[in-house]
Amino acid sequence: MASSEDAALWGIDLSTPSTARIFDYFLGGSYNFEVDRVLARQALEIWPEIPRILQANRAFLRRAGRVKLGEGVRQFLDIGSGLPAA
Repeated sequence: MASSEDAALWGIDLSTPSTARIFDYFLGGSYNFEVDRVLARQALEIWPEIPRILQANRAFLRRAGRVKLGEGVRQFLDIGSGLPAA
């Protein structure tokens, strides 16, 4: 997990959750903070399928990218991509 020292270094406000970091949490990433995890757990109580939906979305993007690469597309623009993920 990211540390509060990381947050201070980058000037991240740890009092406000971030949708990108919550997305990272749902995908099993490590760049999220307790404020993000609290909101993520609350969301899971309402909609427990969120992680599976986001994982399916990420899998679709990978498949679509491979198809387009196979068709010769060599440049992609990912708007609102969030945090880098493995």
